[in-house]
Amino acid sequence: MTAFAGMVVAALLTVIPVHGTVLAVTSKNTAIIRNEAVTGMLPAATRAYRIEPHLTLTGGDGIDGFIDETTRPWRWYDAALAGPFVAGLPQTGKVIALDIGSKLPQTKLVDQRGQLVDLAAFHGVTMTSFIFTRCRDECPLIAAKFVAMQKQLGTDRFHLYLITIDPMYDSPVVLARYARLFHMNPASISVLTGQPHDIAALLDQFGITSLQNGDASFIHSDKVFLASPDGRVAQILQTSGFTPDSLAAQARHLAGMAASPFGRFQLWLIAGVTALCGGNQFAGIVALETVLFLIIAGISFVTLGWVVRKIWGST
Repeated sequence: MTAFAGMVVAALLTVIPVHGTVLAVTSKNTAIIRNEAVTGMLPAATRAYRIEPHLTLTGGDGIDGFIDETTRPWRWYDAALAGPFVAGLPQTGKVIALDIGSKLPQTKLVDQRGQLVDLAAFHGVTMTSFIFTRCRDECPLIAAKFVAMQKQLGTDRFHLYLITIDPMYDSPVVLARYARLFHMNPASISVLTGQPHDIAALLDQFGITSLQNGDASFIHSDKVFLASPDGRVAQILQTSGFTPDSLAAQARHLAGMAASPFGRFQLWLIAGVTALCGGNQFAGIVALETVLFLIIAGISFVTLGWVVRKIWGST
């Protein structure tokens, strides 16, 4: 993408999540804030903002919000006091972690089109997982599997969500580029970021571990949350080792549609074996392949014995 095309895309994306530091309060609703850079959309800068809603601010406070560039001064809205985003272990003491039967949380996330998205607003089957765009190993595999499911499932009864664990880099314009790279249809797949403190809260709620590993990388847990049309979590896969066919089959079953029994059995088997292996995806898949090999070998042995008896019995 050319620099000009990038500017055009950024201009079309209307909701810009941002973090900053209050330097001075100039009036009841106005403050001087040093905003952090929003990749491809907004450079780090110091300027006056009108704050909505009113907050009691002092110099040095951290603040999150969305930026509206159409007003003078610019508007910093949906504002909330917040510290800098820090990756880490889920702080389950702060929230009630999602489990089977839990309602999906209401959210104010931003998709690749720069539009607000609420996870709990879609009335259909949803699948939710976590990635970051600079990932070079597991995340592209998850994204590719979601795209494969996108091709199998319609847009009326199914929606897929990929939420970044790197909100300080993954701006809406970065997510738009990522979605184009994988040919994601926004009617089927939403790639989401948000205000950093909201992303941190979601990581806690979904129980996602994200540990910084250098400037541009994270070590993080892999989970997929499958939710039924009533917005409640129906299944949690502790691994990204699912196949698109198997998860799509389970999604169709939850939607009350005809679904492949073999695909659903395969998903159940992968999830069960992985859980027995302590959530270790690689060990789970190896164990599953071993079990399948033994089953196939056993069937082959029995079949061979039957054939031998038939041959010897006929002589």
